[in-house]
Amino acid sequence: MEMNNRVLSIAFMIFIGMAGYRCHEPKQNLERTLFNVSDYGAFPDDGKDDTESLRNVVALARTTPGSILFFPPGRYLISDPLALKIQENAMAGKLGKNPQDQLFVPNEEYAIGLDFMGAKNLEIQAKGVQLICDGWMEPLSFRNAQNIILNGITLDYKRRPNNEGKVINLGQDFVDVKYTQDEVLAKDQIVLRIMIYDKAKKSFSGAGVYQKGIEWIDSQTIRFYGDGIREQAKIGDILITYSGFHYRPAILIYKTKNIVLNDVTINSQAGMGIVGHLSEDITMNRLKIVPSKGRYTSTNTDATHFASNRGLIRFNECEFGGQGDDSTNVHTYYTTIANNTIDGYCDIFVDRKNYTHSTYLDEPQEGDILAVIDKGNMAEVGYIRVRRFWSFPLESKVKIEYDGQLPKEISNYKLINISMTPGLEFVNCTVRSHRARSVLVKTRKVLIKDNYFENTTGTAIHVGVEGDWGEGPSSEDVVIENNEFVNCGLGGPEDGTMDGASAIALHVKAPNTNTPGLHKRILIQGNTISGGKHAIAVKGSEDVTIRDNIFTNIFQEPIIIGASERVKAYENNGGNAISKGEKDPILPNIMY
Repeated sequence: MEMNNRVLSIAFMIFIGMAGYRCHEPKQNLERTLFNVSDYGAFPDDGKDDTESLRNVVALARTTPGSILFFPPGRYLISDPLALKIQENAMAGKLGKNPQDQLFVPNEEYAIGLDFMGAKNLEIQAKGVQLICDGWMEPLSFRNAQNIILNGITLDYKRRPNNEGKVINLGQDFVDVKYTQDEVLAKDQIVLRIMIYDKAKKSFSGAGVYQKGIEWIDSQTIRFYGDGIREQAKIGDILITYSGFHYRPAILIYKTKNIVLNDVTINSQAGMGIVGHLSEDITMNRLKIVPSKGRYTSTNTDATHFASNRGLIRFNECEFGGQGDDSTNVHTYYTTIANNTIDGYCDIFVDRKNYTHSTYLDEPQEGDILAVIDKGNMAEVGYIRVRRFWSFPLESKVKIEYDGQLPKEISNYKLINISMTPGLEFVNCTVRSHRARSVLVKTRKVLIKDNYFENTTGTAIHVGVEGDWGEGPSSEDVVIENNEFVNCGLGGPEDGTMDGASAIALHVKAPNTNTPGLHKRILIQGNTISGGKHAIAVKGSEDVTIRDNIFTNIFQEPIIIGASERVKAYENNGGNAISKGEKDPILPNIMY
């Protein structure tokens, strides 16, 4: 078998070389072992369950450093008894009104589709491959891996965690929705949130709404009652129901170094699309997290989410649409100081409502710098350095030995690991029609450039400190340039619109929001912004430059500034075009 694999490896490398395939990896070694999944019983498009065969070959590939895992193009099916049980219990309401309260918690058992734990120097060739999952699971799991390339796979589900139907009738306080046989809700299926999709505008119509009653009219028609449903919907619109919020991601990247995703597509997931936690250097080229053809919604929550990482997180030529929350959120966790002793030891833990986004423990490393945060205004007031740490996963805490000094009244302070503030590049991407923010920034050294944002319910780019969510820190050295924003900020604060800004908001969520200087050195230039109450809002910041931007169809002041220092705005064009009914004037220079 080893000799056959080597012969196949050489033949495969010759084939991709002749085809001109561009592989984003250093020089290939012709002696690399090739694992073809069909040699192990997984054949595309045969309608059979491929779970056992795929798991067997994945186990071989991940324990053979430097190997290539090859999927012949086509459709593969994977399932899991635990995943099916979780899906059934969650969607039928057997796990409570919101299943994440029982499922999305530390140490809860879950199903992994294909497990790449410990893989090294692995390339996965899956161009033209569709992996269909049956049951709520984590389809691809990369834990403690390094030097991974994933090429070309599409992930979707047999039974999706959201349903779509057409509005066919409007009542005084209800709408009637007609479903196809494949999309109709089960009789006992829970509905956590509703979004209305306007087919004419190719956009969610506004904020999320919540049903107050469901009545079955016939086997494929359901009547929904609730505040805001009738006001948003019109006949022909699509009503989308969500039967879950947070759960396992479609792709987990945990304690993994140097992973590249090329041409990966995620059409659906009962949670987030990609979660990266405690990892280093993550690159996504031409990632698509979008609905499958003929549908309007993709993941139930964030398309991507990166917490407590290092190095660089890079998005290039990616596309997002239809997800139930942010396109990406890059941050570190605020941690609670449980105790403090005079000999330089303390316990810390993440106490946010939903714990970490991987549900694994958040850990510092030796030498990391932790900022001491005043809970009142989220300002950095001191620093300590981690000498050693000890993890206690079952107790959801970490014990650290540190250099430096903590305040005596530790209940008024938190810690945040500012050594885990990866660089972020979000470039050449397209984002359309989704709930909440597109790019949520809580890190440092950021470039957001040459992107297109359209029809988001929240502010498209939110540079934030979110004390309520336990996510930070404040951001520094951020460049936002040459982006186009069209009709963003369609919802209210609950759906991600910050201070009425459609395009860009620098914002701080804290008991005292009047502290300037948390966000530092921000450049906003060369952007085109159309639509919204305001275009740009600046709060809690210093050294901000806003220049050479174009504003159209902005209903009130295009730029609003509060609790900030050294803000300069000049050579910006545009203003309140709708009320003036004439060509927008050049905005006057602002020095704040």
